[in-house]
Amino acid sequence: MSEKDRRQLLRMLEESYVLDMYVPSDVNRMSSDFHPEFRILMPSFDGRSGEVTDVAWLRPDPNHRPPPKGLQPNQRFNMSVLDITGKVAVCKVEVIRHGRLQYTDYVTFVKVDHEWKIIAKAFHRHSPGS
Repeated sequence: MSEKDRRQLLRMLEESYVLDMYVPSDVNRMSSDFHPEFRILMPSFDGRSGEVTDVAWLRPDPNHRPPPKGLQPNQRFNMSVLDITGKVAVCKVEVIRHGRLQYTDYVTFVKVDHEWKIIAKAFHRHSPGS
């Protein structure tokens, strides 16, 4: 793993994944670090399971007013287990809101034409009190 790749992936996690996925404000900027085939995979969520193929936040929604840009004081993100093998990388991201672990995300990257892109997210939604 090169230090340059590691720094670039951490920047993408902080600037694109965290801020633009969890606190969206500019849909056009958000999509630049995401691969066009980006998918979210979830084993079970609100009674549904399988692959979400329509990633709505990559397209403007006229009925949605995004919150102000920036992290809210009641949320934080722990990034760990950054592993790079060749042109593939994965990082574990814990999403903590109001002092409670809400999600564990596994973000996958691929390097295409010498450029890293976020290609997928698989996540687990923690139950209250877990």
